[in-house]
Amino acid sequence: MKLKYEDSIFYHINSCARYFHVIFEQFFKELNLGVNAMEHLALSIIAETKDCCQRDLARVILKDRAGTGKLVNSLKEKGLIEIKLTTKNNHPAKILTLTGKGIEINEKVRTILLPLSQKMRKELSEDTINQTSEVLKHLKKIVGKIIKTNI
Repeated sequence: MKLKYEDSIFYHINSCARYFHVIFEQFFKELNLGVNAMEHLALSIIAETKDCCQRDLARVILKDRAGTGKLVNSLKEKGLIEIKLTTKNNHPAKILTLTGKGIEINEKVRTILLPLSQKMRKELSEDTINQTSEVLKHLKKIVGKIIKTNI
């Protein structure tokens, strides 16, 4: 029996990622706090990461340099972050820090998302969430290894 793409794990992963992207963009539009989902994600990462530079941010959000640059510029124009030019690991780096306004918006969104996260955790156990994360990490490694050996 031939497996249809729509029944494959790759389809479900892609479908889930796209669904989350769309639903969170709509959610942030309705919140009307002046940031979209990606901007909030960036604020959260900057808040959590000591001496977060633009390269660190790009690595975590899975965007290229140009996309990350546009995102950083948008956050700076909105007065949510400050950029300090420095050197990190012997490379020029833009260290990103939240402004007071950035901290305020990040905290506002966190307090809105916390109850939603708690509701999700009532539906999915901590073990299920952790196992799913581990399976996805493992799948990523396996696919990467298979593709690299077949190129």
